[in-house]
Amino acid sequence: MLAPRRLPPHFERWNRQQKLDFALSLYGIALRRTGVVRILALRPRVARLCGPFLWQPNSATRLFEYPWAHQTIASLGRTLRVVEVGGGLSGMQWVLASDGHQVINVDPGLAAAGKGWSLNPNLHHRLSSAFGGGVDLRPATIGAAGIPEHSVDVLLSISTLEHMTREDVTEFCRHARRVIRDDGLAIISIDLFLDLAPFTNKASNRYGRNVDVRGLLDDAGLELAAGTPSELFGFPAFATEAIQAHAGDYLRGRYPAFAQCLVARPAPRPGRQG
Repeated sequence: MLAPRRLPPHFERWNRQQKLDFALSLYGIALRRTGVVRILALRPRVARLCGPFLWQPNSATRLFEYPWAHQTIASLGRTLRVVEVGGGLSGMQWVLASDGHQVINVDPGLAAAGKGWSLNPNLHHRLSSAFGGGVDLRPATIGAAGIPEHSVDVLLSISTLEHMTREDVTEFCRHARRVIRDDGLAIISIDLFLDLAPFTNKASNRYGRNVDVRGLLDDAGLELAAGTPSELFGFPAFATEAIQAHAGDYLRGRYPAFAQCLVARPAPRPGRQG
């Protein structure tokens, strides 16, 4: 599905409780641009007052993506092992850890060939201490992060895959099915850039490229469990004309992009009944 412009009321409450709306406000943006956030992070009490989402720039589409991902994980109703790919300094990892989940943040930062945010392990450690969540940061790609086979209940990726190089996406696909348990889930959001193909003739922009979601799932050994194929690029039902005709219904970031949100499950292994 594409993140809708009109948020459910409980998503709006979640955003206020987690101070995500503050992080996305002009004041939050100014704090990041001036570098004040690094000083704030030195004081755990102040960091907690600012909330877990202030520390990294985010698109307005996160107003849907984060509460949607949190709700999906919470609905599973048990303590989980969550691996977030590309978590950076995003607050989602600390929210999940404070819920009692075991969280591993797999993110090489700018050491990777793709686009992303710098990741200071010392700052990450300070924020983890401030929010009381023992998040395990592994500054590596998923293939080099030492994640055992079939050990992950939830593989989480929020607006990351579209920024990766093709090689990094291939690596993600190669290891996704390997690390997810047979009864586990992949919870994924992917930006849909409106200035790129299939809407224009342009293949990439400074942020990345549009990802063939159907091809991604096939390559990763996953199948769609929840999502709207007509709103997921790469599925046969996807139609650019329909997306453009209903553009006003979708939440849009400052950069022209919508957010594709989906849940996938491992496809049945060869020789096993699904």
